[in-house]
Amino acid sequence: MIIVDDRLCVEALAGRPITGSSPATVVATTWGFHFRLLRALADDRTIGALTRATPDDIRRGAANPSPGLLFVLDPRPSTAIAAEVAVRHGLNLLASEMVAAAKLHSARVVLSAANVGRRWREVLDAEGISLHVV
Repeated sequence: MIIVDDRLCVEALAGRPITGSSPATVVATTWGFHFRLLRALADDRTIGALTRATPDDIRRGAANPSPGLLFVLDPRPSTAIAAEVAVRHGLNLLASEMVAAAKLHSARVVLSAANVGRRWREVLDAEGISLHVV
């Protein structure tokens, strides 16, 4: 399993392979990244990189993606881990949820370069989680 950010969710929903994954790899995202994707797609007032690059068919399928394309992780099993990680590293909700999900599912994290937080490499390394940036 790999955990991807909102930008790479669009790639997965389009059926495009994610760099660093194989066809058998489960592509998943956290609730936080899924929310950010849906918020960006729902806001017609702001045209950003995600909204410009997302065709209508992908927009329609983004809220309830086919698990064969993108699996949205339930945050409940990893919430206690996320809280511990947040305290240990001083992370916000998005980052702590990502780290906790990766720990719980023994997953790699694959992020677009624009979404890598200042300390995320350091934190993921400290937590023993592999990070691949595309």
